Parts: sequence; structure tokens; C-alpha cells
Amino acid sequence: MKGKPNKKRIKPILKKSMLTALGLGIALPMGGTLPQVNAGVIGPVINISQPVLNDGINWLSYSSEQNDPSFVPDVPIEVTKDNIVRINLSTHFRSDEYSTLTASSSDISIAEVRVNTIEDENMTTPVSTLVVIPRQSGKINIELKANYMISGAPETVTDNIELYISKKGDVNADGKVNSLDAADLFDYLRNMVSRRGFTYVEMNRMDVDRNAEPTLGDMDALLNGYKGKTLGGKNNDYVLTFKQVDDAPYVLNGELKDYMENAIAVDYYLMDVDSDDIATPSYQWYRATEASGEDRVLIGGETGEQYIVKDEDEGYYLVLEVITQSTSNANTETRRAYIVGKEKIQRPI
Repeated sequence: MKGKPNKKRIKPILKKSMLTALGLGIALPMGGTLPQVNAGVIGPVINISQPVLNDGINWLSYSSEQNDPSFVPDVPIEVTKDNIVRINLSTHFRSDEYSTLTASSSDISIAEVRVNTIEDENMTTPVSTLVVIPRQSGKINIELKANYMISGAPETVTDNIELYISKKGDVNADGKVNSLDAADLFDYLRNMVSRRGFTYVEMNRMDVDRNAEPTLGDMDALLNGYKGKTLGGKNNDYVLTFKQVDDAPYVLNGELKDYMENAIAVDYYLMDVDSDDIATPSYQWYRATEASGEDRVLIGGETGEQYIVKDEDEGYYLVLEVITQSTSNANTETRRAYIVGKEKIQRPI
């Protein structure tokens, strides 16, 4: 459902004739525009308007209301009675592979996050839960961080997830509920025919009547919300969407080893915390005089997984750069790991 946003917008004033053409039969207020109402400062209680959706997180259920018995769900999105989101992390960060799991929010004024870990003597494994407490409209980055413990010294890995929060009816997420939202909703409904792609973040905001299916009924809900004063500054219903941030795979526990006479090979473990497919990395070899490899100098033309030792390598550390790329988003920044040989090269006499 992803696609590039269509930058062509109709004017922010919807004429009655446009609505009639849609078959809604709803007239706009005098002058043809909806009154501008600030989305408003959050009230004493924020109400999470379900469904809460997931855009692209492979291990998480698509919706908080995914109740189809014929479908085996992934990890559910739980919304509590006190309007807190809870997500079980125990399958994503298994306790036999990871330790010291934490979560942080890029802006705690928009939403607070934390990890609760319960260790019960009756449980075979600890249960770690991501707890999200929404505060107001906006977007945050949730950083999940853990130590990967398999085969070797612990290495820290990070999984980033975005959370979008907007007031119900604030279709374009500009902090207001006004005629611009009606215009954007009309644009959305018009483009449904041309099959323009929309992200789940956009679709969830368009779903004003919260029936999990953006349709013409959402225009009714938006306009009637003004008439009944159920939308706008005094309303504390908020729409939440989680979205995956694409990260390149990690190169873990890397080590250069003697492969055969005069040959060096690399041993490492590739892990994609997003659970995406992993493509073959690319490589580049270097020489360095320091054991840290920080003063490395590129060896031209050496881009293979294995390296044949040369006379000019004498007295240097060999360094291999392993470059990984996300398979789900080619625009994601590559991840570069540098693996340094344990000893300087000593050529046989």
C-alpha cells in the first residue's frame, strides 16, 4: 500500500456540488468552508481510537482489532482500558539471544515508552513488554536497544520504530481539524479509483469513522462531526499508527581467519533486526598499522570475501569492511562494519 504522495491537491474549499457528486448529500456551512478548529491541547485523558495500525513491522499484527479466527496473528497490539499500548517483545527479542532490553522515546512530551520485564518462577522465560503512553499529537522514534549474546562478546543492536499520533479527524496531521482535512479526504477518495498507493499511516488518519475501511462514509463522519461537535478541539480521541524504520543488517562477531596458505577469509554472523530478507554484503579490504584499524588504507581492487596475502602486506594488519544494505528499502543508509586481523601479517622467510 506504499507509494509516493500525490502533491496535487484540490483547493481547501469543498463546494456543495462536489459533495453532491460523491452522493453524500451533506451541505457545507455558509460560505462553503468548514470552520477551522485547532486540534487542541490534550485533555486530562487521551482516548485511543481503535484500530491502532502497524505499517510494515513484520513481526507485529497489522491491527489492534485483528480478530479473524482463520488468520494466525503475529504479536498482538494490545490497547488497555486506561489507553496504554502494550506489545509483547519476547518473540522479537528472545531472552535466550538478547539481554538488557530497553526502549526510549525521541520526545516524551508526545509519548512515553518503556520496557517492562517480568521474571516469574512459574515462567520458563522472562516476558518483556513495550509500554507506550501517548500524550499528544506528533511523531516519535521509538528506539529498542538490546545486547545480542550469541557466539561471542555481547554486541548492541537497535531496532527503530516510528509512532504517529493525530487527533481523530485531523486527516492531514497539521494540528488542526478544518476544511483542509475535508479536501485531503476528498483527494484520497478520488485517488482510490486510480489506485494511488497510500501508507497505512495515511489510511488510518483517513478512517474518520474508525471502521478500519476508508470509504465515502468517512466524509459523512468528518462533516457530521462538526455538526454534532464531536470532532475538534474538545475531542480527545486520537489515532495511532506504528511504522517500521528500515535498518540495514548487522554484522556480528566478525573475525579474520587463515583460510589456506596465503589466504585470509572472514567469519561473521548477519542479523537483520527488522526480520527482512538479507542480501549478500559487499566487501573492501584495507591495510592498517594500528591494531584498531583506524588508520586503514584502501587496497585497490580487493573487493572479495577472501583475500590472498601479498608481499606488501608484511608488517600490516589486514582490515575487511563489510557493507550491508536493507532489502526492503534501497534508500536506507548502509551499515559498515570493520573487521581487523588479530596480528600483523608475517610473511614466511
